[in-house]
Amino acid sequence: MAVVVPRNTPIPTNKQRVFTTCADNQTSVEFPIYEGERPMTKDNNLLGNFDLTGIIPAPRGTPELEVTFDIDANGILKVTSVDKASGRKANITISNATGHLSAADIERMVNDAEKFKEEDKGREDAIQAKNSLEASVHTIEDTLSDIKIEARLKRKEREELQNALAEAMECLEANGVNGDKSAYATAQRKLELAYKRAFNQNTNRRR
Repeated sequence: MAVVVPRNTPIPTNKQRVFTTCADNQTSVEFPIYEGERPMTKDNNLLGNFDLTGIIPAPRGTPELEVTFDIDANGILKVTSVDKASGRKANITISNATGHLSAADIERMVNDAEKFKEEDKGREDAIQAKNSLEASVHTIEDTLSDIKIEARLKRKEREELQNALAEAMECLEANGVNGDKSAYATAQRKLELAYKRAFNQNTNRRR
């Protein structure tokens, strides 16, 4: 969960954050709105969700989807998302009566956040490592899909890089969302080393 409006923020308030897509040529994004203290959405309270459609197709991570959280003096929350490229908008309004946590629930959640702080940090670190490995895999796959760049590599260098890429993908598949940070980090180090070795050696050879 990405925190946009921290707990105890004075109201009225207006907060913005830019998000993006996670797949190539993605034309819609779902925005679930949560309240809570934990980093994983499953441990928080879902208030509602909406979809932003009509996003201009582009490589993942390229679109800029600006999300605005506007809370008025009465505690009514309006969340609006805008695709900066197309100008397409979507929003949701959440009132005080819409499934908010009670004072007791909030206290329990705050206590749980402290109780599971170390466990949550470990899971958050693992997810960040997983996302980093996925980004590296995606970047190298894109690089190798360029025939001109791929042709610059010698057979041994290309095979070594493709093997490291396959190992990284196997690591992602085997570990899923519950993987270990060290497994992702090890796979990423191997992949980046193979990439540097392939292209640095090739560059040096041309000189």
